[in-house]
Amino acid sequence: MLRQLRRLCRYIEPADVRMCAPSIYMEKHGRTWEVEAARETGYEGVACVDDAARLAVLLLRAHAVHSLPWALEWAHESLAFVLNLQQPDGNFVNFVLDWEGTPNLTGPTSAPGASPWLARALWALAVAFRVTGDERYCECFYSALDHLGASEYTDVLGQGLIAVLEMHQSSPDQELVAVAKQLAVRVSACQRNGVLLNHPNEEFAHLWGHIQPAALCLAATVLGTAAWTSVAVRSVQESMVPIVGRAFDQPRTLAYDVSSAVYNLDAVYAATGAREYRALARDARAWFHGRNSAAAPVYDPVRGMVFDGIDGRRVSENSGAESNIEGGLALFDEVPWRRYDFR
Repeated sequence: MLRQLRRLCRYIEPADVRMCAPSIYMEKHGRTWEVEAARETGYEGVACVDDAARLAVLLLRAHAVHSLPWALEWAHESLAFVLNLQQPDGNFVNFVLDWEGTPNLTGPTSAPGASPWLARALWALAVAFRVTGDERYCECFYSALDHLGASEYTDVLGQGLIAVLEMHQSSPDQELVAVAKQLAVRVSACQRNGVLLNHPNEEFAHLWGHIQPAALCLAATVLGTAAWTSVAVRSVQESMVPIVGRAFDQPRTLAYDVSSAVYNLDAVYAATGAREYRALARDARAWFHGRNSAAAPVYDPVRGMVFDGIDGRRVSENSGAESNIEGGLALFDEVPWRRYDFR
């Protein structure tokens, strides 16, 4: 997956800033793979904050655990891309239209707002400050924070809650405690029949990016509100335990679906110590190795690629940025980090 991410990455070097971001997609054409731009809502762009921020988190985590200079350098380059798309008011544009770095200021999946890319940028900045101590990341975090609360989507608020708690643990701040409590209350209240939802008006929650249980477990630990753990556990029991038991057998499953489930199960295990959740997280990770509806691996360690999920009973032949980043996060302890040196 790291080799694929390196294949996907391209550099943008205006002025003295060295920036790096992964191409959105790589699709198979015959015997070769070619990078592709995003076009789901019309032409969106060639790279985005959504992916660059998550890539930075993955690399920063690797450096923190294994002391890898190449991972730290790569993370700084990805963060430079993220910060280049931060606007004067602190918010973030998501996409660049080309490899000259032209921002997509108006597209529905790119324009500044209380968006997923804002929440993921906040997460990356908070992790960057914890790992590096660079005050620039802290300053940029605070300049963006006020935009988060406007979101109606609790998957966005949950990601933002994780970012706020991450920053608070690095730099204790009562303002962040207040923000975190407000976010946790909103996240925990958005549920139906014990299942946390991504929006008050939805009937069922999609799995990708659904990390509210993990966010509430972290909030309960940091802020000392045990009731949030109970909410998280019930939601995981009702919504995720059955689908992991069925090996994610559904019409379409993305690597991001599975990594989100893994993240929640790991968090519930950490919060409760109940071994069943550790076992379920192991079973969820096995989806990448063939415990799935296709009965085939989604992660190819020979090519160094995580494929873009399963449609019905067929593993995709494509391998884009999100799948490889999320695969790296889910399989973090399986990655032979010390074998690599991408300098």
